[in-house]
This record gives sequence, C-alpha cells and structure tokens, in this order.
Amino acid sequence: MKPDERRRVGRTDLHLPVLGLGTCPLGGVYAAIGEDEARATFNAAWDAGIRFYDTAPWYGLGQAEHRTGRALFDKSRADFSLTTKVGRVLRAPLNRATYKPPAWEAPLQFEVEHVFTYDAIMRSYEDSLQRLGINKVDALYIHDLDRGYFPEQEHLDAKFRELDEGGYRALEELKSSGEVAAIGAGINEIGMISRFLESADLDLFLVASRFTLLEQQIYEDEIVPAGKRGASIVVGGAFNSGILATGIVDGAKYEYGEAPAEIVSKVQQLSNLAHDHGVPLPAAALQFPLAAPEVASLVFGAVTAQEVQQNLRHASVSIPDPFWDDLKSEGLIAQSASTP
Repeated sequence: MKPDERRRVGRTDLHLPVLGLGTCPLGGVYAAIGEDEARATFNAAWDAGIRFYDTAPWYGLGQAEHRTGRALFDKSRADFSLTTKVGRVLRAPLNRATYKPPAWEAPLQFEVEHVFTYDAIMRSYEDSLQRLGINKVDALYIHDLDRGYFPEQEHLDAKFRELDEGGYRALEELKSSGEVAAIGAGINEIGMISRFLESADLDLFLVASRFTLLEQQIYEDEIVPAGKRGASIVVGGAFNSGILATGIVDGAKYEYGEAPAEIVSKVQQLSNLAHDHGVPLPAAALQFPLAAPEVASLVFGAVTAQEVQQNLRHASVSIPDPFWDDLKSEGLIAQSASTP
C-alpha cells in the first residue's frame, strides 16, 4: 500500500492518508528523546511519504505538539493531515521548585488539568494551535475519558456531564464553523465507543490497542455499530505497545508494561504461524486492521528513523491468503474477519 493513499472519514469531506505517524513515543513515553533524534524521525516519515501526523497535549506535556509543529510548519499545509486532542489543559505549576511531572520521561514542565467543559475544550484547542505553530488541524479527539483515568464511576459520570453540558457544544461549533473537519474520541477500552455514541454523533474514533491482530472483541460489539452510525475508525497501537513488533523477547511490552502469560501464549501462536508462512509478524499486525471497511487509517508510533522505515516496509509486504486462512482455522481471528 502507498502511505498517502486516502480514505474518507465517516460522512465528512475529510480524507485521511491510510498510514500516519503517532507521536506519543516522541513525547517520551518510554525514554527521553532528544531533539535531533525526534527531528530525524519526523524527517524520515516525511521523506518516506507519510502525510498524516497525530499528536496530543498529553504527550510529553506539550513536547510532542511542539516537535510536530517544528517538523511541519514549513511544509505546505495542503500537503499533510494533522490531528490532535482535547480534554487536558496545561498550566504552569503553582510551585515550580517542587513540581514533578507525571508519566513521561523528560517532558515539559507543566501541570495537567483533565477537563471537558466548553471553555476547557476551546482553550485546549487554541493552546494546541499555539504549541504546534500551525493554525489549523483537521480533526480533534476527546482524549482519555475512560476508567483508566477515572476509575470511580461517579468521577467518570461527572466528566461525561461536562461534555453533555458544554464540551460537545464546543466541538460541534468548531466543526460547523469549519475550524476542523471532523470530531471524535480516543478509545482505550471496550465499552467506551458505545458510551460516546449515546450522546453524540461523532465522526471518528481513534481506537488504541483494542483492534489488533491480538485483540478483536471490540470489532463486532462496537466498531461495526459505529460504522453504521457513520463513524470511521483510526487504529492506533497496532503492536499492542510493542509485543506484536518484537515478538516474544525479554522486555516485550503489552499495554506499556510486562506482558501477562496468556498474552505471551497467544503471541507465540501468532509468531509460529507467521514463521511457517514466511510472514513478518509486524507486517501482519500492521496490515490486518486496515482490511476492515470501517477503518480509515492506522497510525503507528516510532522513536527512530529506522523504525519508521521498517514499518513502511512491513506495510508493503505481500502476505499470502493461506496465512489468514490458518489464523481463522486456529481461532486466532474471527471467521468473519476481513483480511487484506
């Protein structure tokens, strides 16, 4: 496949390239990333034909947006697609001397408020444009509104009320005014697409790690109904945080941590079948989600230029039909699953 091949998003006029670069790793999710290394990764993506970039305020507490903007600001805006996220407002720490940033390696020094009110959505959007140094993005996602960040039901419900009472209105105004072409939500867990669709007709969902060669439960339960409502899917986390790229090796990551035994066992089965057919497992992991008719695009994370180049090679590998047939016969993917 060509990385700049485009697919339409829902019922909008937005068409996204089928492959994109996700910038979470360049925000320092696993390790501190230097400026030169980050720029080399962006340059490799651009030189290889990648014309879709996804970022967020949360990634490196603004660092990923700054880096994305610096890499793209001198490109013709008509030549690339750019998405970011809303729901977190970054502020200067009240006590700069004692502040310790959460979650990231060598992030920028900002505190985070996770909020979905009308004013917060609008501020998040405007702040992102400033950090990017680019005055237009193509789509906005509601970011990380789920039980992973709000484990108490009352807190989760309160955040959805913020959306109901103003956040959705902010997003709809941005879309109707032409500021953005599409609005959606990032999804980390099963059940959340349905929850969002109870209240709003969103155009797209960025599904991270839940629709992969390793996991497909979400497909029939939520992706198919979302497609029938007119929403498209962008797939993130196609490697389930790494294990489908590395296979079973020491330190293989699943969900940003150590892989449990049942995941290791399934990945071993996938690896064995891939080996028998002479198929690189990462190639199968990248190509599988893109076969679903609801999927408009897939964004992959990369830290180095070499990882970008590897992923693009994997995306173009020819995979024989008997491999997909054997995955179905072994029960590793559903009999009804679309395959490349």
